[in-house]
Amino acid sequence: MRFVLVTTVKDVRRRLADPAALVLWIGIPLVLSALLNFIAGTNSAAPRARLLIVDQDNTVLSRLIPTAAGQGNSPIDTQVVTLDQGRRLIDAGDATALLILPKGFQAAVFGTGAANLRLLTNPSQRILPGIVQQGSEVLVDAAFYVQRLFGGPIRRIADQTGKGPPDAADVAVIAVEINRQITALQGSLLPPVISVATKAADPAAAPTPNFGQVFLPGMLFMSFLFIASGMSGDIWDEKQHGTLRRLMATPQSPGSLLLGKLLAGAAVSAVVALVGLLAAVMQFDLAWSRVPLALVWCAFGSSAIMALLMVMQTSAGSQRGGELLASVLTFPLMMLGGSFFPFESMPAWMVGIGQWTPNGLAVARLKDLMYGSVSPAALGVAALGIGIPAAAAFALTWRRLWSFARA
Repeated sequence: MRFVLVTTVKDVRRRLADPAALVLWIGIPLVLSALLNFIAGTNSAAPRARLLIVDQDNTVLSRLIPTAAGQGNSPIDTQVVTLDQGRRLIDAGDATALLILPKGFQAAVFGTGAANLRLLTNPSQRILPGIVQQGSEVLVDAAFYVQRLFGGPIRRIADQTGKGPPDAADVAVIAVEINRQITALQGSLLPPVISVATKAADPAAAPTPNFGQVFLPGMLFMSFLFIASGMSGDIWDEKQHGTLRRLMATPQSPGSLLLGKLLAGAAVSAVVALVGLLAAVMQFDLAWSRVPLALVWCAFGSSAIMALLMVMQTSAGSQRGGELLASVLTFPLMMLGGSFFPFESMPAWMVGIGQWTPNGLAVARLKDLMYGSVSPAALGVAALGIGIPAAAAFALTWRRLWSFARA
């Protein structure tokens, strides 16, 4: 056991002597988590358009426009200004658009006059002015169709403006005309062409994970694959420096050397995993209580992958060939195992394959450990699915080490 620990410490020190690679491995989860947090942008408010309105009509209808434009979930904030104030603000780029309601606006909507709306937009903005313009066009279209459908009653109401309250006969005539028009439109408007069904959210249902929570577990195992690929190649350094040949002449078992290397890989992976998990705590709402078990799982999965890659290294005829074989295995595992793309965005046939790869099993259970419900049965199946191939790979590498050292 002492030889295993000595080998582990030696390999960890070798990694510390190569700070560039260590910083790269540790930096992968930090950089990726920062990018994912930037993409998710859960704390950033949606942009809003600032619409300046010049009311030159000063009627009941024109005074309703600012309130209607900013009602509900509208992305538009309105402000009533004078013409001089509006032009000064829009010229300074402090507003999205300036809408001028001319005198006669209400009469034009009632169909007893004409008016031209003027809309000045901020050329330095691209999206928000288009939203304001679309809203203005909707206003004009709405006025047109209201006139076509209810022009008669509207004109009767307009004729009574300023003459005091209408008498009972006028009210009756207006009501009859509106009812007649609604009855004629009943086949088109009632029942509505589109129906909306609402369903209350289940309070017990799990919240939808954000962008970072979906991507980060796979990204962590991408980093572990790089670590395993790099550290599995250390077996070639041992061979080229004669360490393996000298080991064969000692009572120490070659398996102790391999086990020490796997423990060193697990230690380095644990440091990288801890960095990534702490980033998840700060940026993606990971609970502190979930960190320890997730950390152990990361170290276990990474060392298992390293055992698989060591078989590829010892099967090659040269160090360059070993690196090539390791890469041939690493990149398909990244693609299928949820590191390049999360399982949620992959085709069903690819998920069916990838979820049974060693890193795919590890990624799926890591998501459960970090944000889902942990099933002991599922965790046990995954541990066997990862551990049995890793143990077989370890035994095969141990067996091949004698011929590998003499080749």
